[in-house]
Amino acid sequence: MSEITTTKPAIIFVHGAWHSVQFFEKVIPILEPLGYRCVTVPLPSVGSSPPVKSLDEDIEAVRGAVLKELDAGRDVVVNVHSWGSLPVCSALDGLSRAERSKDGKKCAVVKLAFVAAFVVEEGASLEMALGGRPDCWIISPEGTVVRDDFSSMLYHDVPKEEADIWLSGLRPHALSTLCDKSRSAAWRKIPSSYLVCEDDQAIPVQAQDGMIAKVKESGGEIETERLFVSHSPYIVNPEYVSRFLRRAAGENLPEAT
Repeated sequence: MSEITTTKPAIIFVHGAWHSVQFFEKVIPILEPLGYRCVTVPLPSVGSSPPVKSLDEDIEAVRGAVLKELDAGRDVVVNVHSWGSLPVCSALDGLSRAERSKDGKKCAVVKLAFVAAFVVEEGASLEMALGGRPDCWIISPEGTVVRDDFSSMLYHDVPKEEADIWLSGLRPHALSTLCDKSRSAAWRKIPSSYLVCEDDQAIPVQAQDGMIAKVKESGGEIETERLFVSHSPYIVNPEYVSRFLRRAAGENLPEAT
């Protein structure tokens, strides 16, 4: 069956540690009326009981969602937040434009859209990116992790009443996936955009800039935008995030809010 490519790419949303797909609920309603198909990927590493043992199930979830859109004749932009970049960048082998074209296929993953994300090389884990296992990780006997500083780390610029709602939705995360190593680095073959969150208390701005610099040094193609916001711009400024994603999808929009 031949592929028929639609005009606008689908946008696949992948959340980070402890979160769920509800994290994107303010952004998606902005994009869908503009003609974007939006797909969320629940990662098995969050809230599963018993917890998953590796990144494999998350990788399979991401790859399955992407392939479904490609097979339906849609190019894909993958939007990923925070730790979610590890399974995402491990899930996209063979799905770049160049690789798909060699196989005679028209649709491909055309852009990675990172938002305050850990962008690491092959064989790296979140634990390694953090320089070791943080003392603030609270590890259960079952092998899940939470923290006692979620409010200040994630939502310090969110009104308290709303922040409390988001805090209540966080779930334990499988320790194995925070220590497991990435399989691939999709940013080497797929162009990227990165939204630097300059008031981020989870990934300091210097760390975000450092990861971007390493991508460039390694020959990766990456564009950057900057916003003075916490680790949760999807909540604080969904309009800006939606415009960032539209630019990542190929629209010619000014960066100003």
